[in-house]
Amino acid sequence: MKDSVIDTGMNPTARSRTGSETTGSREMEPMELALWLQAGSVCVSERWLAEIVARGGTMPEEVAGLMDRFIRLFVSFLPASLGPYHEQVDPLWRQAAELYGSLGAMRGLAAGEIIEEFQLLREALLRHFDHDPPDSGLRIGLRETLRLNRMIDRGVTHASVAHTDSLFFSLFQGSGVPEALTPEVMQEVRDQLMVMEREFTALMRLLD
Repeated sequence: MKDSVIDTGMNPTARSRTGSETTGSREMEPMELALWLQAGSVCVSERWLAEIVARGGTMPEEVAGLMDRFIRLFVSFLPASLGPYHEQVDPLWRQAAELYGSLGAMRGLAAGEIIEEFQLLREALLRHFDHDPPDSGLRIGLRETLRLNRMIDRGVTHASVAHTDSLFFSLFQGSGVPEALTPEVMQEVRDQLMVMEREFTALMRLLD
């Protein structure tokens, strides 16, 4: 897999390699791709969480539940990012990524680890493209591929910055250690996730 690129086989080089495989096919409309991603959101979420657990080891049950909710929220943003209201979804994506970075610091992850965890979303999408491709005759266009890549790249950036900020403020306050994942802190994270979930649901209703 190429770093920081979702390669769905739709680049010019890939077209020349596949030859007749793309003959008669057409690019999916943004709404078609959004609906396809939405239908596969559970699969993508489960793959992403499974990769995180596989690389990071077993999590306490409460942390695993929180991560599952977090990841499902992230994946639910992806179909909406492909439509005409992607600019309205972007602030929520940024907020969620920043919270993910802060949570990573509380989980004791290093900067590289939080980046790697977020990058695993790209791998989960690649696996979904491979195992459950669109219907025959449809292919994912370059514009939508680039848009998904840019969205993940922004998420990586915001999560990384928030992780660094959490470490800096901990050092500034004198402890040098980010706040631990106490029940109170976990409830605060849940509350923030709930606010973002409600805002996203309200936004989708408004735009439909």
